[in-house]
Amino acid sequence: MRSLLVVICCLVAFLSNGKNLRIGLFEKDPVKSILVKYNIGRYGLLSESKQLGFFQGKRDKLSVKAYGDKVVVYLNNKKLGSYVWFRMNKQSKLNSLLLFPHNKEKRYRGDIVFYASKGELQVVNEVDLDEYVKGVVKGEVGYGYNKEYYKVQAVISRTYGLFLHKHKEDGFDLCDHTHCQVYKGINYDKNIDQAVNETAGEVIVDSTIGYLNTLFHSNCGGQTVTTDYVWNKKLSNLESIKDTHCRKSSQANWRRTISKDRFVRYLSNKTNRTKEYVLGKKLDFVQGYRKKYYKIGGKKIKLTKIRSYFGLKSTFFSVHDIGEKIIITGRGYGHGVGLCQEGAIAMSKKNYSYKEIIKFYYTGINVIKESERSFYLLF
Repeated sequence: MRSLLVVICCLVAFLSNGKNLRIGLFEKDPVKSILVKYNIGRYGLLSESKQLGFFQGKRDKLSVKAYGDKVVVYLNNKKLGSYVWFRMNKQSKLNSLLLFPHNKEKRYRGDIVFYASKGELQVVNEVDLDEYVKGVVKGEVGYGYNKEYYKVQAVISRTYGLFLHKHKEDGFDLCDHTHCQVYKGINYDKNIDQAVNETAGEVIVDSTIGYLNTLFHSNCGGQTVTTDYVWNKKLSNLESIKDTHCRKSSQANWRRTISKDRFVRYLSNKTNRTKEYVLGKKLDFVQGYRKKYYKIGGKKIKLTKIRSYFGLKSTFFSVHDIGEKIIITGRGYGHGVGLCQEGAIAMSKKNYSYKEIIKFYYTGINVIKESERSFYLLF
């Protein structure tokens, strides 16, 4: 199966114009079959063996089903055939299709490729880079924000999309949910369109002219954190900074109550100590600034582990023992690395430019055109 995916990946790359990305759709909620309906324009239908005509009428509909490692395609209820892969090629830039995964309508521009693996359907949207960015800004931010902030998100999402290719072995570049970036297909907000168009080709690079790993999160709680506090390796240009801009935002503060018994059992398990031993120790823990570990009786537990186990919004929390209950008071939402979205939104309302905002959160970087980057890499 791996060789098949490589063939498909190479085929799609060959047919692309160099500025396209291949986005695996519905990765979070896989489908076994899907309905496709006409929306705008004309699409060529191709399989691995031949041209199969066109999809162009307002009443046209296509049904694609996975059977083992092949897809069976029906056009207007008539079987076209069974294929290793099947492709819908747009005939103009503004072409779009209606896809119905799980009976929910989704709209996409670009080309659509179908193939199957072990009875599950893989749907790949091959889309122009900036059309992808518009769909990501829509997915990661939503509607109702100002254009300057949309410019911030456009530049970091474009850079992230070019930097991060997590799914090459699956036959595409990126998926459409939080594992990569949330991508929701066609955008209909004029401010987002303008923001992406006005920053067209702009990317964030480090001192080596390499794409920056432009990590971002909802709210840092007043201080961002370095990557080694969250994962294993420390990355440059993602330093911990104080951020006063997000402190009055919606995700700035939160509170959680859990039973003391549950908290003690967790600590006992993690430290290999008895519950009686843990109960004899001070459980209170205060974070005035970002820390990496919760410490008890000479043992250290990484805060990311506690966050994951209890489903907390962030690792920027303090623990208060009030008898039979543990009160956890926290700040921020997300991993805390890189750009704080709510802080950046607040800065955009204070007339900071999108480049000033980007340089506030990412240290030692530059915002340049992709064409300039290509030129510098020649030397």
